[in-house]
Amino acid sequence: MVHETEDIEQERLRVARRPAAQDAPPVLSWFGVTTTVPVEAYEARLRSVLDAALGLALSSDFAEEDLPAAAVPEWFAVVSGPLFANAPKYARRGRERYAAAIRGGSWDLQEWLHEFDPDSESRGWAWWDLTHSADGTVRIWADTWGESFFACDELRWLAYVAGADDVSGPYLAKADSWHTAVRGADR
Repeated sequence: MVHETEDIEQERLRVARRPAAQDAPPVLSWFGVTTTVPVEAYEARLRSVLDAALGLALSSDFAEEDLPAAAVPEWFAVVSGPLFANAPKYARRGRERYAAAIRGGSWDLQEWLHEFDPDSESRGWAWWDLTHSADGTVRIWADTWGESFFACDELRWLAYVAGADDVSGPYLAKADSWHTAVRGADR
């Protein structure tokens, strides 16, 4: 799926604030997340990294090997680099949990940022929202254009290193499920 400039701009707006109910596509995907940190801090971390990545998607030349990473939050750059031992504890633990869940290595920062190349077809999702309930249940919602199987390891990496102990999914659901989760989060 090629991500058009207008689509990336809309995605970046959804990172900044919850989308309007009427804007939801008929089907969304969601990931269940168990966090090791307060939900508000977790959500802020996710949104800050995605904002930086989407900003690069709108302004950078992805033909370059190294994208400018100054806007990327330091904790994310460190955990995604060779000096990851200097990352905050939640990020190091998330890195370990990701490796155990995926049975593979970690993401390099530049490799991760290049997943946001608008002309690449490798990123099979767009950020939709994050909801959480009073019991601490967190759901990351993504627009996957109705696909139940899509490339999402870069999203899973971010979910783990932002402070997740477990990330399950993705699960496909009608938009009504997101609407219900939003109403539960607004209480």
